[in-house]
Amino acid sequence: MLKKIDIYILKNIVSSFFISFLIITAVMMIGDIVKIYDVLFARGSSLATLFKILGYISIFLSIFTIPMALTIAINYVYTEMSNNSEITALRSSGINLYRVFLPSFLFSIVVFGILFYDISYVAYPSRLSYKHELEKTFRNKVYVSLKPQMFYNNLGGSLWVKSLSANHRDLFGVFFASGGKVFVAKRGKLSDIKNGVLATFYDVKMCSVERNSWEYGDFEEYQVAFLLKKPTQSENNTDIKYMTISQLFEYYKKAHDREALFKINKIISLSLSIFPLSLIAFSFGITFSRGGKSGGIAVSLLFFFLFYILLMLGQSLFKSHGLIWPIYLPNIVLMLFGLYVFYRKVKV
Repeated sequence: MLKKIDIYILKNIVSSFFISFLIITAVMMIGDIVKIYDVLFARGSSLATLFKILGYISIFLSIFTIPMALTIAINYVYTEMSNNSEITALRSSGINLYRVFLPSFLFSIVVFGILFYDISYVAYPSRLSYKHELEKTFRNKVYVSLKPQMFYNNLGGSLWVKSLSANHRDLFGVFFASGGKVFVAKRGKLSDIKNGVLATFYDVKMCSVERNSWEYGDFEEYQVAFLLKKPTQSENNTDIKYMTISQLFEYYKKAHDREALFKINKIISLSLSIFPLSLIAFSFGITFSRGGKSGGIAVSLLFFFLFYILLMLGQSLFKSHGLIWPIYLPNIVLMLFGLYVFYRKVKV
């Protein structure tokens, strides 16, 4: 009988998990798509590139969507069982809540393994691949959109060229205006650089619009970088940011870099979040049974967001004081609270 109950609970949790995962991923991807809409759907972008970028986004978001989907799935299933008096019937049959929680705990172990592998080896490298693919798409947008004797206004200024080479990389008869400065050049050349496009102009005459003079005189060569976005200080150490856990261990052995050690512990902490969140989801699934499904799900998700608030606090303490242990603070706080709520429900 217990095996049938386990299979019944497990089947419902697995199906709810996958449905929740797909819905949450789709919703969270909307924000990223809106931010890069002009690049993603630019003229010249292929459907294959579009799906590739969306795939990279969904893989990186799985760091958040997997634990969130598990939280919702467990809460939903046990809330539904409580509403249908199935939990009451099981307890009346002498089956305690520890045993009722077992299927979700076993599934949580499986999800922990998936999440740990995902964060350790897949998610962060996919973020790097996404960045590179977006840079390629941005460059393609620039090259495809440039037309002779037409103004192009998406490069931080207005660019006009008299004629172009077939590959749109060699420019002739150039006019460019940006930031109160205007210059003309006999020719120019576009080349790929990290995070954007570098334009090199030759035989340049530049003036200041404000002073209305050719005060800067002539330049044999003048370069302008057109970037997808401005590089931030946090992106300087890209090696650590996108390393797998194996690479981080190797790097830490050689350099004894505390940021690498912190990143390793952050991966472990994020993976362990599965257990306190599943325990809280179960406890509140039973607690809010009379208040409908939405009450328990809302409270469970509230604790999910609390986890990430505490995680950011841990990151802040590392940056300001070099402390590594606070990265486990979210797991400690939520696990203690989850055990307390669970114990109270068991003893009722």
